[in-house]
Amino acid sequence: MPQVFTTSAPEIKAARWPHEILLINLVFNHVFVFVVTLSMIKSSPMLVGLTPSISFAIIAYILIKQKNIEASDASFFLKGHWKIAAARNRWFLYLLIFTCTIAGGGYYLFTALGLSKITLWALVIGVGLLPFMIALFTLVTLGSDSMNIARDGRLPNNFLAKNPPPAV
Repeated sequence: MPQVFTTSAPEIKAARWPHEILLINLVFNHVFVFVVTLSMIKSSPMLVGLTPSISFAIIAYILIKQKNIEASDASFFLKGHWKIAAARNRWFLYLLIFTCTIAGGGYYLFTALGLSKITLWALVIGVGLLPFMIALFTLVTLGSDSMNIARDGRLPNNFLAKNPPPAV
């Protein structure tokens, strides 16, 4: 059972915020916005870059804000939730860079070397998008759980084992 902290309502709201932003990025941006941009790919092919651009901006916000929270006099509870969200965002950043590299490399192979469309789709979907979607759904589950844990004024045990609270 995760440790329960004595927290206020504004502090709980602030601790849930990084998880909410992560979920907005994962669900709204990478599912809904991406589907809309894919449906418009014939008329506006550059629009596909909108989803990763928004995602990189959100990831940068969370990582920068986490550094600011860490340097402030915020509570261990609040710092912990920002640290958890930042760690997940870092993993998502690496995965996003990998997926964009696979997609860009596939596009290069298609245009410069004449790779067939079927091979291109197999490469981009099988190597790039499939691991991305599995990780995306995993991160959505973890983010949702983190929001519930923050709402209850708790931090996960595995986080507490790696980062023990300061002595009072």
